[in-house]
Amino acid sequence: MIELTEAIELVERTAVPLPPRRQRIADALGLALAAPVVADVDSPPWDRAMMDGFAVRSAEVAAASGTVELDVVVDLAAGDVTALVIPPGGCGRIMTGAPIPSGADAVVPIESAIDGTAGAHAGGRVRLREPRFRPGQHVGRRGAAFRAGSVVLPVGARLTPAAVGLAAEAGATHVLAAARPRVSIVSTGSELVPPDAVPAHGQTRNSNGPMLAAAVAALAAEAIPLGIAADRPEAIRAAVAQGLAADILVFSGGVSAGDLDLVPAIFADCGVERVFHKVRLKPGKPVWFGAVSRGAGQPRTLVFGLPGNPASSLVCFELFVRPALAILAGRPRHEWHLPREHGVLTAAARSAPDRPVYLPCRLARRPGAIGVEPLPWTGSSDLVGLAAADGLLVLPAGGAGEVGTPVEVRAFAWARAEATT
Repeated sequence: MIELTEAIELVERTAVPLPPRRQRIADALGLALAAPVVADVDSPPWDRAMMDGFAVRSAEVAAASGTVELDVVVDLAAGDVTALVIPPGGCGRIMTGAPIPSGADAVVPIESAIDGTAGAHAGGRVRLREPRFRPGQHVGRRGAAFRAGSVVLPVGARLTPAAVGLAAEAGATHVLAAARPRVSIVSTGSELVPPDAVPAHGQTRNSNGPMLAAAVAALAAEAIPLGIAADRPEAIRAAVAQGLAADILVFSGGVSAGDLDLVPAIFADCGVERVFHKVRLKPGKPVWFGAVSRGAGQPRTLVFGLPGNPASSLVCFELFVRPALAILAGRPRHEWHLPREHGVLTAAARSAPDRPVYLPCRLARRPGAIGVEPLPWTGSSDLVGLAAADGLLVLPAGGAGEVGTPVEVRAFAWARAEATT
């Protein structure tokens, strides 16, 4: 059994960033760019109206002190083009996004039409009053956002939904981005049934599979659920063989010291090299970690055997699988682990005598302090307390704390997002 800090360091040293992959922009959401996105056009590609109204000649409106009567010579909706030049004394009715016609260089909003002339179309006349008229107003100039040949998204930029839109505007349909790690997930146990089955006596629903798939998806990785493997060597061996095609293979269950804890031996039979087995930690002591080669030029598959109890499985995922996924995806070091914060206990808490303990807790954020409330928790099979938690209270081996004791917490990412909304 090794110490927690050593186990985490071994995971970090074993994990290696995956080579970047060329992928569709929509499929790269959340990933970092490995090559810049360069625009192939100006944006806007032409001068365009930024409001519904009338395209006018600035000099005429300015000379009339903002009040003018003009002939409407053309109607332009978004997507329309015209070779007509707006003549002196004329204007064009124009919709947002339409190209500004030649001769015009400003837009007077439709709300500025007076004496019932707002509905004037080509062949009619409109009276406009714009006391604060500015030459060139309400026109999006060609290239105001970016020019052809300019870098609109640099290397390392994270593809947010807005960045995906910007890449599309710049003409990119595909990008070279950090790989999205693929994670195979297997739940072991002959007692397990799918969540949609009603458990018979002696059976239990597979909560680990959906839980771990959700945890993987929350980190912008691809979960590959492989279902349930019964506690039989042939079933586990088949699941391992299938799962090793992914970047990471995660097993839950079968890694402790019972007669049916067959997973470590089968990992070895399948060529997986053990890095460590058992960590001084509660919950999660039986956790297993190793790696196996996928062939020349291919990164190794990382293999995790997580305890079968759901709370243990999730805690070990957050401590060990999370940094591995972040490293494979090329994320910066500060994103590898759950954020470490400090607060004060609002209720007493106690650790195990021989191991550090990670307990579910609620965080009360207030200016200058974080109140940490340990939640009722019956042990490593209890997801009720964990589902209500904002984070994990970290207590050192043999530690105990009364109300007001300073403590360390690891805040769940979703809890931090909720706290800022």
